[in-house]
Amino acid sequence: MELFKYLISLLVIVDPIFAAVMVATLLPGEEEEIKRVAFKASATVLVASFVTLLFGQGLLKIMGVNIYSIKIFGGLILLSMAFQMLQANPPKTKHTKREEEALQEKDEIAVIPIGIPILFGPGTFTTLLIFREEVQSASQLAQLVAAVVLTVAVIYFTLEKASLLARKVGPTGIGVTVRVFGLFVGALGSQFVVEGVKHLWSAG
Repeated sequence: MELFKYLISLLVIVDPIFAAVMVATLLPGEEEEIKRVAFKASATVLVASFVTLLFGQGLLKIMGVNIYSIKIFGGLILLSMAFQMLQANPPKTKHTKREEEALQEKDEIAVIPIGIPILFGPGTFTTLLIFREEVQSASQLAQLVAAVVLTVAVIYFTLEKASLLARKVGPTGIGVTVRVFGLFVGALGSQFVVEGVKHLWSAG
């Protein structure tokens, strides 16, 4: 159950379908280039995720930041993303004006902005921090690592099939998917905020 929770949470936050549509739009018919972007973007997310899992706790301790404060802030980020997704708009934490300009240049879009921040953005970062802090056993840690690896695998295969996905799903299908993902992101964000506020209030 922990693996399923981690996997679903990460998938709805990274939203590989949105990234795949962007790649297909920018690289129409360039299948080899799309495969290269898929590999590099997936590798970027994998490295960023493992760096967060390895050093995130230490960073919080150095900064003296309570994990429950991170839960509240991270939950608010997710809620902001969710409200935008429910309107079928790309979250601004994933896609700002600067990232849009970088996309138009097309020189190297795999790492920035596709890998970071479109796939691995503030929402993914804070969620991984929270999940890592909540881990209580080696079994849970193994499931979290497995969820990260499976998420990256889904990202790779989704991006690799970006052209096919863009044709088959279409604008209407993408809009529906984004809205459904938004519900899950909003629920997760609400849970983080409630847990954070509840603990800080009781610790008073």
